[in-house]
Amino acid sequence: MSKHPAVTKLLADIEAYLDKTGTSRSAFGLQATGDGYLISRIEQGRTPTLDTIEKVYRYMDRKTKAVRSSHARRNHVT
Repeated sequence: MSKHPAVTKLLADIEAYLDKTGTSRSAFGLQATGDGYLISRIEQGRTPTLDTIEKVYRYMDRKTKAVRSSHARRNHVT
């Protein structure tokens, strides 16, 4: 049985985030949802709840914004 397109997109977005940040899969799961096996469970066919999907996207968004903000402060010329 194939994964729902939203789950496929979620996994692709997570993998892109991991590649970009160098975060390990288990660290990501722990930090985003408290589950170090999050990614492997989804890959094995477990469907994440909407709450979990929202937590993952909020986490990635928050971390991405923090990095951009940090870079902007370092590059700000006064």
